[in-house]
Amino acid sequence: MLLPCVAVVLMTLAAPVSAYAQQTFSIDFPKKAGLPNSCMTQEKGGDGNYLRCGIALPDSVPANLFIRAVFFECQPSDSEACRNTQQCPGNGAVCGRHLNGIVPVDFNISQPGPRAVEWWGWTSDAGEATLHFDVTVGP
Repeated sequence: MLLPCVAVVLMTLAAPVSAYAQQTFSIDFPKKAGLPNSCMTQEKGGDGNYLRCGIALPDSVPANLFIRAVFFECQPSDSEACRNTQQCPGNGAVCGRHLNGIVPVDFNISQPGPRAVEWWGWTSDAGEATLHFDVTVGP
């Protein structure tokens, strides 16, 4: 099950705009449990919890474009909440023990096709932070 997307902003990176132009959009999710669209799960891992964010292309993105890369940043990066938050597999200490293999999509996706992906992370801090993603879209 993918979480609903919030505050999607679609920006064009290349000009002129065409069906083959690479685009990016940014999406933010709250990390803290209890907030709408939070990525915090109840699933325990190590001395913290797993994070799971569902990222889907907005309907306005043409059907011939797909998610090609996802880049993650916890904000504000100098906060305690972000210092104790990582994307999986991280150092593998916690994510490596998950029942299913957890691999985030912060790399180039070589085969086109996905219009929705799941990002996994882990945190030992229940403090408030923003999980920010820049998603590259292309043919």
